[in-house]
Amino acid sequence: MDTDRFSKLPAIIASLVLLPVLLELLAWYIEGEEYDVARAITVISVIVMLALIATVLGRIRARLPVLLVVGLTVTAAGEAVLGFVAAFGPVLWRGGVPGEVHGLITTGVSAFAVVTGVYLLVQYRRGLYLPYLAAGMGPLPTATKRKVIGESEILIRTMPGIGPSVEKALTSCVAMTDQEDLHFVAYYADKRCCFYVDVLDDGDLAHFFHETDQEQRRRIYLQAGNQLSWLTQRLNRQLHRLEGGALIRTVLDVERGAMYLHWIDETRYLIGVTLDQRKVDSADAKMAELVDLIRGHFSLPPINQRKHSPTSHGHLRSVPRSERWPESGS
Repeated sequence: MDTDRFSKLPAIIASLVLLPVLLELLAWYIEGEEYDVARAITVISVIVMLALIATVLGRIRARLPVLLVVGLTVTAAGEAVLGFVAAFGPVLWRGGVPGEVHGLITTGVSAFAVVTGVYLLVQYRRGLYLPYLAAGMGPLPTATKRKVIGESEILIRTMPGIGPSVEKALTSCVAMTDQEDLHFVAYYADKRCCFYVDVLDDGDLAHFFHETDQEQRRRIYLQAGNQLSWLTQRLNRQLHRLEGGALIRTVLDVERGAMYLHWIDETRYLIGVTLDQRKVDSADAKMAELVDLIRGHFSLPPINQRKHSPTSHGHLRSVPRSERWPESGS
């Protein structure tokens, strides 16, 4: 399940602030003392507004930095107008803004500017400005099956109701995935993961996992898949003047393995992972071949022009369509 650490924020705000107000109302009722009802209504209204704001921020946090900058710009412009009226109103049209109102508004704008600046500094201090990486990814594939092919037990997780073409793409990904080189493949369409397959539970790969387990690694890969598509789309906007066409392939070659992003078309792409640095080239070749296979399922021409067949072609296994995959959980 996709847990959301921001979803409980409105409840926390309500419990920490609303509970003392309710206790005060109860004490007022029991002791029969006078109580300013208008003040209580005002406090409760402020609490409700804070909870609503927290709910909205929790849902739009992927775009939160941009919204904060826009909000800061708008409030700064409003403060500039207010300052002009306060400074020159008495002289130009014998009117102005009361000092208390001006002071309160200025304090609010200053507080908003400080919060915005601290938030952006924290984001940049993390090393990469990637708000989407911490954002929720929506529903993830949960229907789980396992397929044993040769020496590989392949985990298969899908979204419900995938079409025939996506089923063919799934079959191709299952045939390409094994414990030798290509260890994880995820298929995305319309900004969501439709399915992923992997062999991360294979005993031969256990030495690649130390501080993270297999499920944590899967989630990180899926999050990175969302972020990589976001980054490549923005790179395309900068590189279109080179007249070389759109980006079709991105490789993150790390010290231990690599991650690949291959675009199938404008809305579909694949994420692939190898954990073995020695298999970076062969896994890359398999990803290129896999993309062309999947493009064929959608009646699209090949996009990867390679002079030589991938050396890992021998790992491609046929999966009989008549053979059903046994269920192994949800």
